[in-house]
Amino acid sequence: MNEVDLLHHIYQTAEMGVDGIDAVRGKVENDAFGALLDEQREEYRRLKSSAALILQDHGVEPKGIGTMAKLSSEAMSTMKTLTDHSTAKLAEMMIQGSTMGVTKSMRTLRDCHVEDEGVQNLGEQLLKVEQRNIQQLKRFL
Repeated sequence: MNEVDLLHHIYQTAEMGVDGIDAVRGKVENDAFGALLDEQREEYRRLKSSAALILQDHGVEPKGIGTMAKLSSEAMSTMKTLTDHSTAKLAEMMIQGSTMGVTKSMRTLRDCHVEDEGVQNLGEQLLKVEQRNIQQLKRFL
């Protein structure tokens, strides 16, 4: 794996973060929890934008997540919150998503051979964001 692979990972993971937050945001009743999700969404958007810019500098068009993956994620969110859309349940779902992001990011960072320090730093920044998100969300369980 190389820098472009890492950048696609960052782009797609950040996109999943935005989509995941968007899928539950309308169900949030706790103002503090909603504000936290809004902050996390903006961080994901910033990471996605940064990855897209670097990809374009490399002459590569950013690859987003597929339509089927998006639809599957939305359906899963809807099903999981059908009977329980409490703050604790939503926080649990967000933690699960960020945990998957941490796991995949750690593997991707380990497997990528990156020479560009800026790309490496962006990958590490995504990992830190996911870890921080988990810590911030725990108080809502």
